[in-house]
Amino acid sequence: MNDRTSGTDHSLLIVHSPLTDSYVLTLRGIADSRASEDLKADFARATDSRLPLVVNLAALQFGDEALLGLLLNAHQAGGVTLVGPICDSFQRRLDTAGVTTWFTICPTLNDALDRSGNRPSSSATT
Repeated sequence: MNDRTSGTDHSLLIVHSPLTDSYVLTLRGIADSRASEDLKADFARATDSRLPLVVNLAALQFGDEALLGLLLNAHQAGGVTLVGPICDSFQRRLDTAGVTTWFTICPTLNDALDRSGNRPSSSATT
C-alpha cells in the first residue's frame, strides 16, 4: 500500500492497494484540477499493473471532468469497478455524460473485491 496526498493544499489523498487479483485506488477528498496530474500518474501506475482496477470513490467529495476522463480511459483499457456510495455531484457527472451504466458500481469495497476473487486485507479497506 502506498499513501500520498496530491496537490499543494492536500485536498486529495490517493491510496494504492495492489492485491493479488486487482489493484485498488482509493480517492479521498477533492479531485479537481490541482490534483489532475497526480491522478493521471496514479491511474497510469494502476493500469500498468495489468490487474483489474477497482476505484474506491466512497470518500470522494468532488470529482471533475479529468477524473471522469481517467475512469473512461481505464474502462476502455480493460474495465474498472467503482465503489460507492458516489457523491451526488460526481454521480450527476456520470449521469450527464451518459456513462453510468458503463461501470460496475459496488456498494462496498468487499463486494468489489469479491467480484475479482480477492478478500480484503486491513490495509485495503482503510
